[in-house]
Order: sequence, then C-alpha cells, then structure tokens
Amino acid sequence: MPLIEDACRAIGAEIARDPRYAHTSHLLVRIDGATVFDEHYGGPLVADVFSVTKTVLATVCGIAARDGVLDPAWRHLLTMTRGARVDDTDEVTALRSGQVARFAAAPREHPPGREFRYDDGAFHLLSAHLAEALGGSVADYAAARLFHPLGIRDAEWPADPDGVTYGFAHLRLSAASLGRLAEEWRRPSLMDPAFAAAMMRAHTPGGPPEGLPYGYGVWIGDGYVMAGGWAGQHVIVLPGAVVVTTGDPGFTLGPPPADRLPPDWRPALDLVRRHLLPLL
Repeated sequence: MPLIEDACRAIGAEIARDPRYAHTSHLLVRIDGATVFDEHYGGPLVADVFSVTKTVLATVCGIAARDGVLDPAWRHLLTMTRGARVDDTDEVTALRSGQVARFAAAPREHPPGREFRYDDGAFHLLSAHLAEALGGSVADYAAARLFHPLGIRDAEWPADPDGVTYGFAHLRLSAASLGRLAEEWRRPSLMDPAFAAAMMRAHTPGGPPEGLPYGYGVWIGDGYVMAGGWAGQHVIVLPGAVVVTTGDPGFTLGPPPADRLPPDWRPALDLVRRHLLPLL
C-alpha cells in the first residue's frame, strides 16, 4: 500500500526533525487485521500506556459482563460521570496505602450521570469493584480472558500498594500488543456484544484532554474510536484499520513523579491526523 507507506514515512520524517515529537516511540498501522507498517523510533518496546489502561479495563469489564459479573451501576465509573470531586492523582498515588479509599471518599458535587469530568479515580474504583466481584485480581483475570486469547505475552499490569490493579494507568504493553487489542475493539469477539456496542457509543459530550465525546473508557471520533494516554499513547480504530502511536516520556512514578518531556511537546496523533487518517 504505497500511499499509506508514504504517509507513514512522512510522519517519521517529521518526528526526526521536529523536537516537539522527539519522544515518539512507535508507529504501527494495520489494515483489515494485517500489519502494513511497523516502525520503532526509540525507547523501550514495552512501556507504560498510561490512560490507554482505562480502555483495556473497560474491555475487561466487557468480558466480565459476558460472564455475568458486571454490575450495571458501574456505568457511571465507565463514563466518568460519578459526580464526585476529582482528586489529584499524583497525591493519591503517593499514598503508601488506602488509595482506593481516598478516591472513594471524594465528596459528591452533583448527581451521577449528569456531567463528564476526566477522572482517574473512577477507573481505579472500577478496578477495585471488579476485583471484588471476580473474587480475584483484575490483572490475573485479564491475563487469562483477554491477553492470552489475543496472543499477548508482554503485558505487565501492576497494582497499588494494597494489591488493587491500577485501573487508570501504568499497564505496560508493546505497540504490537496494542494493535492486537485494537482488533478486539474493531471486531469484538471476547466482550459481551451489548456491552461492546455501548462501549463504542458516546454517552457524554466528553471534554479534555482529547476534546471528544466519551463512551466506556474510549473516545468517540467522527468515524473512529480512540484510546488515548498521556505522552502520545493513542490507538485509533476505524472500520477497516488500526493506527497505534506510542511515546517515551522518560516517566518515573516517584514520588514525586517526573518526566523528560519538553514544555511544548506534541503527540504524534497530530501527524497521524494530518498525513494518514485522510487515506483510511
């Protein structure tokens, strides 16, 4: 597919010459399930996908729904509309215990379901609730029911100090594994069908950081859905294609957390939208 390859090479050229994109780690493109472009620019092959973790957790919830263990009341967590104050995530993750309790204690500011607020705490609470319903670790359940069936062998999903699998970030995957997950989002086979349909539909107008409507742990664009994470982690899913970008911000969890990104950094998603999406 010469046009697609040319567009990808143009993206790579901009990454090489523009320091705002220098942290970009990988670009992968799949068409109809087959990889047509796969290039690594630097950084670790398996790395923190940050908030793409939320989309993966939503997918695990879809499998749990098929197993009959998902409480419909959790939809306000999946859509980030729980109506509570949003805590500073760095402050919470610095706690040596009680991170779930801290998120759960956030005071109610408006009724659930009324307003979208980007909320890491909602997804960590979701992970805790799901673990309780499963009677075991979300990471272990995901390994058996999601990663293994998709042939993903490099997943590393850490937990907070109390053993609760992080629901909002810090899952580590390769770009290739993100591509495999995206095929489940493109053509669901493991999730409950009704859940998958609801996941890929806008439930709120959304807002920052991606500025798109929001489904269940996924952003809803015009003709595509997208998983998004800090520092340039993006997975765009179209009817016939998947585009994965990853970034290496030199992040350390701390405390305090730190990174090596320049103040004017930009995600490679900008370049994908400019060069590649018009062809897909």
